Amino acid sequence: MTRIPFDQLAKEFLQELLAPFGQVERSFEVPGEPQFVDVWFQPTTPTASNPER
Repeated sequence: MTRIPFDQLAKEFLQELLAPFGQVERSFEVPGEPQFVDVWFQPTTPTASNPER
């Protein structure tokens, strides 16, 4: 059981919210560190063919 009741819900919510805008990973391991990030978001770069986004 998690220590924070809504931790899992918040992670799932962020994943669904940010997915259309880029890559979302849950429990991402920080390179070179023995730690994990709860939610890692990397936005997609806008393409030249779609300048209004």
